[in-house]
This record gives sequence, C-alpha cells and structure tokens, in this order.
Amino acid sequence: MLVTARLKRAAELLIPHSVRARREEERLRERALAKEERRLARVAQRRAALLESDPGLRSYTVEGAERIGRVVRDYTAAGAADRNLDLVLRALDHAGIDHFVVPGRSPQRHVLGVHRSRRKDLLEAMRELHGDSPLYAVAPGPDGKAAKASAYVDGALDTEVKSGLVIRFAELLLSEHEDEFGGFDHGCDVEFWREATKVLAGDRAEHALDRLRVKIPVGAMDGALLGPRPNRIADVLTTDARTPATLTVRGRELPTFEPFSHRHPEDVGFPVDVVYTWVDGADPAHAAKRARHRGEVVDLATHAANSSRYTDHEELRYSLRSLRMYAPFVRHIYLVTDAQVPSWLDTDAPGLTVVDHRDIFTVPDALPVFSSRAIETQLHHIEGLSEHYLYLNDDVFFAKQVGAEYFFHSNGIVRLPFSSHQIGVGAPIAEEVSPNWAGKNARALLMEDFGATIAQKVRHAPLPQLRRVHRELEERYREDIERTARSRFRHPDDIAPATTLHQYYALFSGQGVRGKYRTRYIDIGTEQARENLAELGLDAPFDFLCLNDFDTPPERQEEVAEMLRDYLERRFPFPSPFERVDVLIGEDDPSRTEVAA
Repeated sequence: MLVTARLKRAAELLIPHSVRARREEERLRERALAKEERRLARVAQRRAALLESDPGLRSYTVEGAERIGRVVRDYTAAGAADRNLDLVLRALDHAGIDHFVVPGRSPQRHVLGVHRSRRKDLLEAMRELHGDSPLYAVAPGPDGKAAKASAYVDGALDTEVKSGLVIRFAELLLSEHEDEFGGFDHGCDVEFWREATKVLAGDRAEHALDRLRVKIPVGAMDGALLGPRPNRIADVLTTDARTPATLTVRGRELPTFEPFSHRHPEDVGFPVDVVYTWVDGADPAHAAKRARHRGEVVDLATHAANSSRYTDHEELRYSLRSLRMYAPFVRHIYLVTDAQVPSWLDTDAPGLTVVDHRDIFTVPDALPVFSSRAIETQLHHIEGLSEHYLYLNDDVFFAKQVGAEYFFHSNGIVRLPFSSHQIGVGAPIAEEVSPNWAGKNARALLMEDFGATIAQKVRHAPLPQLRRVHRELEERYREDIERTARSRFRHPDDIAPATTLHQYYALFSGQGVRGKYRTRYIDIGTEQARENLAELGLDAPFDFLCLNDFDTPPERQEEVAEMLRDYLERRFPFPSPFERVDVLIGEDDPSRTEVAA
C-alpha cells in the first residue's frame, strides 16, 4: 500500500505543472460547488420548515430568485413601512440601543440612525427576534433600490449586507394572488453614524469629507457624528446640535435630535380633501330621466351622451381602494351624485360624505344635468370642503404612494398636470372630442384677459383644485359658468371649469406652476386594451392610471366589463373601509341605489 502511494505521487510529479495546476483548480471548484450545494440544501430545508410552520407565508419567484412573503388581507403602502419600522424598533428596544429618527429622502420608508458601534448588537437582536421569520436584510443601492437582499431564514447574512453603513430590514407583503405589494422599497433603513474623529483618522478621510453635504471646518467636527449618506437636513451632527427631541411619526412619539424634529419647508401643512363625481347609468330611474331630457336636445353630438359615458363598472370601489393604499394624506372624501349611492358603499364610514347635486347647485332650476362639465361648475360649493382639494373621476386610480406635495407646493401653489396632447385651433367642431370644445372656449376667455394663447390639454389624473380660483372664475366668467351649469349634456359651447380653465387660470394668475405627472391612459373599449392592461404591473412606472370607457360597442360591453374587473380586482385587491361587508363585488342592492329625496 505504501509502495502504491509512492508510485502515485511519483507519477503525479511527472505530470506537467500546468496540468497539475488545472486539476487542483478543478478539485477546488468541485469542493466549492459541493459546499454550495450543501448550503443550498440547508437553505431549502430552513425555508420549507418556515413555510410549514406559518400558513400565512408563500414562496414565489421574482426575476428567477425565490422569495418568501406574507399574505395579507389589508394593505397600505404607509402601513407596510410602519410594519417594518415596528420590527426594527422592537429589536432596538430589546437590545437597549439608542436610536433617532433621520429625515429620509423617500416617503416610502422610515429611516433610523444608530451609532456605528452598535451595528453588531442590532444584527444580533434582529436575529434573536426575527431569525425564524420571513424578514430580509437589504443593502440599498445609490438609487435607493435593493442592491442585494439576504433572508434571515437562510442563515448567516451576506457579508456585503451586514457590513454596510446602511441596512434595510423588510418583510415582504403579498396579496392572495401572491402579487408583491409591500416590497423592499417599504423597508426600514437603519443608518450607522460614525464618530467624526475616527473617520478623520482613517485612510479614507478625504473621501469621506468630500461625500458630506454639510461642509464645516475640520476643527469644528470634534465630537460630531457623520451620517453615511445625505438626508433632508444634515449629514453632520455636531455636539451642540444633538439636543434630544421627539418627533411624531404616524401617530407615535419617537426619539430624534432637535434639528430633525421640525416640519420641512417643502412639506404641505394644510388639509387636502378629495371630490369624486359618480353616476350609475344602469339605474332605471336615472336612465329614464336621462332619456326624457335627451329628447329635448336637437344638436347633441354622438359622443356627448353615449351609454359608455354613464356605464358603471364599479370603478369607484377600486379608485377608493387605490386612494387608501397610496394617498395617506387625504383628509376627507366627498362623493357627488344625482340622488344615487353605489349599492356597496358604506355611507356611514368615517371620512366620507355623499353630496347631492341639489346641495351644491346655486342654479337649482338647471337640474337635472348629465354633464360632468356642468357639475364641475359647482363643486367648490361643497360645505366643509378644504381650500385645496383633488377632483377625480371614478376611472382614475392611484398606482404609487404619493404625498400632498405631488399636487401642491407648501405655500399653496398648485402643481398643474398639463398633457402633451393639444387642443387644436379654430372654433369647436361638433364631432370632435369634448375636451377640445372646452379648451377652445377657455382659450378665447383667457386670451382676452391675459393676452396669451393656450395649447395643451390636461392629463387624466387626480386634478389639484383651489376653491379661491373657482370663486374667481365664477365671478369673472359668470355668464360662461352659468351657461355650462345649465348644459344638461356636453355641448360645444361648454367650458371645463376643473380642467382647462382652472389649470390655465391658476398659471396665468400666479397661483399654479407646471408639475410633473406620471400617468397612463387606456381606453378599455379598444382591441389592444387587454394587452395594455397586462403591461400595467405593480412595477409599471406610473403614479396614476386612467381606465376610461370612451365608447365601447354594446356587443363588447360584457367582455370589457369582465376584463376590467379582473384587472382591478388583482391590482387593487384590498377592500377599503368605505365598502359594505354584506355586498359582494358585482352584487346589486336595489334598496341602496336611490337616495330618498
């Protein structure tokens, strides 16, 4: 046996060095591969055990990578961020680690600051409390997106993640369809702040100083804490600035430092309400009333009163869901109707008021009207409505978390949602789309008063409104406002008080500036609508969707309604507090269709 081993070693010495090196490399690679296979097997066992222990968890795949998330029956983007904040706060309190709120640069997540020396303690506390859970630790990239994620259930965290100066902690939240709503973007970021003296004594001191947004003399940094990245106030906290303070975060008091405890100049501090207009054209009483008055109009354009304009696909149900999911700043919702209420709506729900046309029309003999243009002339008369509000049609949906700052500057100036589409020139043409009519009529009024022409339409989005602008319009263009208010159906002589006229008047009068809106409009009655909807996933780069039924042929209405409902139920699956629990989707309740006169 000894001789055989010697002969083998001798034979190996005769093999060329390059061959021996290659074989050794192959052996090392095989060992590494075997080691990785054993690790993956352990990971698979841990994940399987976790999934078996908690029926609320699901395994799913994103871009080829397996993830584990928790199925939830209720979801808001702000709530997802709060949930992850709670997970981190529990660990910080458990380990007795001092921490402070940092004014982060994204509204999607919370940020906490911790001394760099306590990073290991925090990681150990997170492991102790959440090691057998679907919690992830994430290394954020420069754009704030997840650069690398490591699941606690898999064992040791990735070195790049756990050694970072910023670690994001997140539990992923899924709908019952296993779509990921609460992703890594809503995790809680923990920044590890370092002593300036230690940073300045290091080899990369010059690089660290260059990255700071706050520039102060080096001599003034004695005792200061340095943040690992910019925030909204300061990434340098000198000793004298570290006066303890508290900050109310989503209804709870959290520790911070005095410079971080104030409202920022960009933050909107005034209330913002939402106004919806809604109609159920299938209601027999409303349809009969509409048909009766339609016979009185002789010059009605074919699209001015088509059935699609009054068809209800329960879009309002899903628009309210989207508002609750993504617009936590809204104070109150007003639903304006013509003696109707959706059968599924809980009219007693806090935060919601149903308003009848009769309650707001200052020209009551104009009623009934079946034109949104006419209704828009009166919305600012709603009792209790905030000075700044959003006007929505029920086919407009929030698709990403936004704040009031998306629509208004903190000084009250409106961010105007102009479109790239144009009104056109010349006089209104009978069969052109009605926004062209209203835009051309508004142009004539504004040209006379401001000496400038207008060209662009307004986007299909939540439309920011100022009550004082509407009061000015009502006073300045009284004849045009009253004529439009008396227009039962859309007419080429109408103006559009909430869209073209309001937005451009605000611009010309110094009460508004151009804003940036990311919107997607789809006419659901077109042949390509199904394909277009399929492209509107949760990661689509739009903040608002408009799914408009412009003129669906009667023979396709059932098909289109089913397509739209399937999409909306998957995109906005979480019932809002405004829905009655005893009325299912698509179910009618005749007792709730009409509001008693």
